[in-house]
Amino acid sequence: MSLKRAIFAHQQAFFFPVNLPISSRVAQAEQKLAALFAQSTFTRIPTEDLQTGLLRVVEWIAQRGSIEGLARKDLKKMPWFLFEDLGEGVTLADLPDLLAEWIAWFREHPSSGSLSVLLYQILLKPLTSEPLKLLHPVVYDLIAGSRHPKWQIWKERCDHFHLLTIDGPDRLAERIYQGNVTFERFCQEAGFSGELATGGFVQRTLARLLIRMQHYADPHAGLKIESLNVLLNGFRDQQGRFLQIIPGFKAQLAELLLRPFIDREPETTLKNLVRDFLVKNLGDPRTHPAAWQAVDPKACQVMTLWLSGRPSRIDDKLWMFIEEANKQISGLEKDFYLIKNQSSAISPNLRIQAIHRLQAIVGVAQFFHLFEVINACKMLESTLNQLPNNTAIAPTIPDELFDRLGRLQTAVRDVPGFLFHA
Repeated sequence: MSLKRAIFAHQQAFFFPVNLPISSRVAQAEQKLAALFAQSTFTRIPTEDLQTGLLRVVEWIAQRGSIEGLARKDLKKMPWFLFEDLGEGVTLADLPDLLAEWIAWFREHPSSGSLSVLLYQILLKPLTSEPLKLLHPVVYDLIAGSRHPKWQIWKERCDHFHLLTIDGPDRLAERIYQGNVTFERFCQEAGFSGELATGGFVQRTLARLLIRMQHYADPHAGLKIESLNVLLNGFRDQQGRFLQIIPGFKAQLAELLLRPFIDREPETTLKNLVRDFLVKNLGDPRTHPAAWQAVDPKACQVMTLWLSGRPSRIDDKLWMFIEEANKQISGLEKDFYLIKNQSSAISPNLRIQAIHRLQAIVGVAQFFHLFEVINACKMLESTLNQLPNNTAIAPTIPDELFDRLGRLQTAVRDVPGFLFHA
């Protein structure tokens, strides 16, 4: 049957009544059960949530000083309970005797579900070394002893990145510093996504990495440009965006990168790499002050001074100033031609209009510390102030105005990033 005939037949089909009798035995049984429960006083037993269960278990432990006597289901849920905050940052995992007692029970009664939660919590929570020393061996032994493909993959990850060792963050930080692995690649290969990519293991690793990078710019023992480039690019995703790792990390990294140059000038290649990376990910500190608020003002001043040079890329707001300055310069050129062509005394309004154009340029140039542009505007303004009010102007003054206008145009062309946008 063709599609056209099928559609026609469907349109002419017989319409069945909506309320058909229920003929399926399963449907009939469901209908009877629904009617039965609707008529009875039966109530469903409420499911205990995590907080309620935690409070009950904590009360039990507080009364008996031990986990002895807890139900098996409560002991299997301990990976959820161990790391919950009980107030003032205290958790059950901070009680070494209690933790050791539960670990001994868990070794004898392991389960894949509890092991999954326990591993996740260890990598997620900002734990101290004391509970980690107790938890790492049991978790690794259970993972290594399983033949399930899931746990075999996790064993490879733990061995490769030392996820279940006390010095794992130090080793990973050193590998990232040396360029043997990037942070993005680590997250991909170790299965760190979502919360894990910002969890406790990552936080400990980044803290050690920042300490390791304190002397990255040392001429003798520091990083080579290629290694630093690999390290910094490792904090970007495949689209080139800076990864959202932990709060404040970008500001800490920016301060660390700039601090060595508070008292000295860097090599040009290193300066360009650091400057372009920070402008790309934090923006220009003159136009994005909020992003730089947590950075040391001395380090931020280093960046501002660098941007007063000739960077390869600039902020869009600075480019908007360049466009506005060129617009005002075009207006000044027309004003100067009017001044030159007037045989008698010039109109005061024309001079005021030209001075207002200069002040519009100076106002924004001061914000960006463009001193050459400011000086060129002041020279033009001093020449405009020499124009007489009621007598004809000297023929040399218009030539001087056009000469100084050319200097202003040159100063604007020399603004950082002009050639990049042009």
